[in-house]
Amino acid sequence: MEELISPNYTHEKLQNSSIPDLIDVFEDLWCGYIFEPVRSLIDSPHGSVAAMSVLCSYYEAIESLYTGQQSRNRSREFFVKGFSRVFSSSEGMDAAANEVYIHVRCGLAHEGMLRSKVHYSNVGQKAFFLTYPKNTDGTLDMSGASESIVINPEIIFKATIKHFEGYVKSLRNMEDLELVDNFETVVTSQYAIDEEESIIGMTYEEFASKA
Repeated sequence: MEELISPNYTHEKLQNSSIPDLIDVFEDLWCGYIFEPVRSLIDSPHGSVAAMSVLCSYYEAIESLYTGQQSRNRSREFFVKGFSRVFSSSEGMDAAANEVYIHVRCGLAHEGMLRSKVHYSNVGQKAFFLTYPKNTDGTLDMSGASESIVINPEIIFKATIKHFEGYVKSLRNMEDLELVDNFETVVTSQYAIDEEESIIGMTYEEFASKA
């Protein structure tokens, strides 16, 4: 049975693979399996919530690729750092990223329901907007939880795509060798490089039959 590892490549692409081969598969996989479906969801009448649920996988993954480390048992840490990489110009970024992790990423993934403080809107020019209570001197009290979170899926998606394209360009330039080495470490493990394809214990005809 032909095994597609990404929309345009089979497992053969990874046999005796070079760094450019790995980048090809990585780019094709994320564009075809994640970003294109997210684009379709955002364009559908009620797809924003599902779009964000899928897109949130990017931030934890990208931090793993930057550091060359697995995020197992460190999900919150990696998500916050990865999200902050994409939206680094925003004030109070780590605190905001932590709130997005709890209420957007985990609200649906762990509980199967929306958190009441999260709102989705494509109106406005901000990717996300958090409100906090005020201290007695009028400054924002960001020591605790936010009071509300407004998510703009369209802008978040565009910013994430821009970051992804910049990351892939950096990999292809081969100028930052540590970045490339960390990328290779992670994808070599994830894609099971130099290992045999997964064995499905039946022929294609047996698999496809209705018997």
